[in-house]
Amino acid sequence: MKKRNIFILIMIVGMFLCLASCNGDSNTSNNKDIKDLDDGKIRICLLINGNLGDMSFFDSAKAGMDQFTKDYPDVEVKIIEMGTDNSRWEPTLRQTANDSFDLIIVGTTQMAEPLQRLVKMSKYKDRRFIIFDAEIEDNKAAGYPTVHSILFKQNEGGYLAGVLSALVTNDLGKTNTGFIGGMKIDIINDFGYGFMQGVARVNKDKSINIKAYNAYIGDFSNSPKGNSLASTMYTTGNAEILFAAASQAGLGCLDAAKNKNKYIIGVDSDQYDYFKNTDPVKSSQIVTSILKRVDLALYEVCERFVNQELTYGDLEYLGVKEGKIGFVKNSNYELKISLEIRQYIDQIYNDILSDQLIIDSGLKRFTPIEELNRMYDSMNPNK
Repeated sequence: MKKRNIFILIMIVGMFLCLASCNGDSNTSNNKDIKDLDDGKIRICLLINGNLGDMSFFDSAKAGMDQFTKDYPDVEVKIIEMGTDNSRWEPTLRQTANDSFDLIIVGTTQMAEPLQRLVKMSKYKDRRFIIFDAEIEDNKAAGYPTVHSILFKQNEGGYLAGVLSALVTNDLGKTNTGFIGGMKIDIINDFGYGFMQGVARVNKDKSINIKAYNAYIGDFSNSPKGNSLASTMYTTGNAEILFAAASQAGLGCLDAAKNKNKYIIGVDSDQYDYFKNTDPVKSSQIVTSILKRVDLALYEVCERFVNQELTYGDLEYLGVKEGKIGFVKNSNYELKISLEIRQYIDQIYNDILSDQLIIDSGLKRFTPIEELNRMYDSMNPNK
């Protein structure tokens, strides 16, 4: 009996040693899969969790990286489109981290959790990461010492769009405008909350009562649904001008503006400029675009990275004052928008720039979703 007990004990100890050995081999193997960074070459990778060609958000990110590549030819820059299948995003992120990139850049709140899981693994501690249009974890950037987070004050841009929409609506003798978002997530809610505040500001200043619809497409790729929502607001809703913040899905809203001969405000990039040569009829309906200068933000952080000036475990918050939120003043804007309205908008912009006007943020860290919904309901023509 004693011999049997000793045998069982030996077997148990052996199993534990085997498990420990296997885990150790696994970690060693995983570490061997990671390429060395110490080769004297700086490599940067931008991962697009979607597709290029949205003519707004992701294309702006690419434009910033393209300009950086021109100005810093010794730095190797790669852009990877991961597509709209989100099951591919995290594996691609890990594969990229295993490669020899010194800096990996991802964007949007949809990439926050995959990046959280990745950077918590010690084997990636020599890599550096940037997440833009999101904080790595809400109010917890300090807990991620290899990540630099960038948020934008898109509420300020939404406010400018709301002011312009209300003024144009009133000028045309109408009473309804509208906001169309991609997904009902923090960043897009921030646009929408700012938009509604802008409309409310004009109502107060002008003693009028412009109302504003709100609708969300449900994703950032469904252009036909964007077209349908915008068309409904233009026809059934009797709106003359809309603001859409929906990336590629927002292209459908631009199509609706063209088809219905109505006005629309573009987003993130100068969307009039994208279409002026290929589709001048469509571009003529884009009276301005709210600029969210992802291109400048990425260019500047890459430059700081190369110069070893970039900080980590922190959040950068960029708006009008930082030159990262604005609006387009091109020939079409001057043609379609009256001087009086343009002067009004310029004053609003300058008030934001000088801190005389503070726009409430729709981010959930500042505004509960219930308050956002109350604002939407108070502006909705159907309620």
